[in-house]
Amino acid sequence: MLKETLVTLIIRKYLSINMSQGLSKSKAIVLLFIPFILNFTISTIISGIVVKKALAEGVPYEEIGFRIMKELYTHSYYWSIIQVAIGIYIIKLIGGFDSLKELYSKSDFLEKPITSFAVMIGLVAFSLGIIFLEQFLISIQFGDWKAYMESWNRIVREIPLASRLYLVMIAPFTAGIFEEIIWRVFGITVLERFMSTRKAIILQAVAFGIWHGLTWHAIVTFIIGLVYGYVFAKRRKLLVLSSAHIITDIIGFGLAFLR
Repeated sequence: MLKETLVTLIIRKYLSINMSQGLSKSKAIVLLFIPFILNFTISTIISGIVVKKALAEGVPYEEIGFRIMKELYTHSYYWSIIQVAIGIYIIKLIGGFDSLKELYSKSDFLEKPITSFAVMIGLVAFSLGIIFLEQFLISIQFGDWKAYMESWNRIVREIPLASRLYLVMIAPFTAGIFEEIIWRVFGITVLERFMSTRKAIILQAVAFGIWHGLTWHAIVTFIIGLVYGYVFAKRRKLLVLSSAHIITDIIGFGLAFLR
């Protein structure tokens, strides 16, 4: 198992209290997958409503997919609601907001500033690189990049400005903070009580991946979850990870929706 720091021991102390009150391995795993279940349920309901309405209007099948994407992004604010709600619950399980002070300590950057900034920049570059590769592979299905961009730009033009601003100005912060708390801190630290660190990293990455939807993007975010999970297991702090996550999402969402 990777070397533990003081914060790991503190979190484990808090978790041991909650575990004795019924937080078993199965319940911990279920909690990690609840965001996916909620996301899948809500997106299915939204998609079902769109399909029903489109069929009643006699909309061509190829147009229905466009309408679904537009509505999902229009109402994407529910992502943050899920992240924050589950995240706050998990924060209570690990001892309350006081338990985050060490996780978000400035020492994560200041102890070895050059290394820490290199890790942050590396995570951003890796995440954006694999996401751009995903977009390139998706574009092949459209015939070429130009056709893909034309289709995407059409979706973006139909999304309300408020929803696009949310994706660029709010979503990166709720994701960058609460997703790291849910999957990296809670997932890895709790699952280490029942399995090896390596298996814990893989399982939290699976939960993190499918939270982003049952599409090709789940594979991409699974890989990102593995890398972030490994970095957390080595550092046991979140400031560098959350900063990298936020920067990645701001750049990614900015390029995608500020058109």
